[in-house]
Amino acid sequence: MSLEGAAVSLAAAVISAVFAFLVFRQWISRHKAFQFSWSVGLAMFAVAAFTQFLAEAYGWSDGVYRVYYFVSAPLVAVLGVGSAFLVSRKLGRAFAAYTVVLAAAFAWVVFTAPVDAAKLLQPIPAGNGFPDSVRIWSPVFTIPGSLALIGIALLSYWRTRFVSNLGIAAGAIVAAGSGALATLGITWVLYLGELVGIALMFWGFLLSREPAKVPKPEGERVSAT
Repeated sequence: MSLEGAAVSLAAAVISAVFAFLVFRQWISRHKAFQFSWSVGLAMFAVAAFTQFLAEAYGWSDGVYRVYYFVSAPLVAVLGVGSAFLVSRKLGRAFAAYTVVLAAAFAWVVFTAPVDAAKLLQPIPAGNGFPDSVRIWSPVFTIPGSLALIGIALLSYWRTRFVSNLGIAAGAIVAAGSGALATLGITWVLYLGELVGIALMFWGFLLSREPAKVPKPEGERVSAT
């Protein structure tokens, strides 16, 4: 248990929950598929971060660990589905079907597999509590999800030069990178990377909501005299 880890995880949970709420509110008014997918993915991020807070404050339990692992592995793919819908509806639907089918099978695996209680005593167990037969599922979500989320954000920046897309890409890179390092045993970067990553993505989202400043033509400028 760690007070620092609990504070970092709670901050990430709060930011992602607010982020999810704002995107979901956009979906209610506009009903765009990418907004719905992003709001679901961000809500999953909030749940994952909150389970980390509970674990750091009170210790890992079997149930908390299973919920944590179930939502943390597919959430990147769900966010990637939202990005795919920005490219085309057909691509978004195909990626959504892929993610939903695998997530359903993954749920059965996670909630039926044995958990090594001794590994839950580690400071940050990440995926170490499950056998390799469960951990092998993570890349089928994280790799295509990260490629979609990061790649499409960078492509959007190249096309539009909107800095907001760089914020989303940078945040996704930081969060994905910390998760990859955690799978390699460098677990101390996980919580911090999640906080920095979601904060950068949130900053990019807020920046995208600002109206673009378009200079008026010379003939439309108001004279000061």
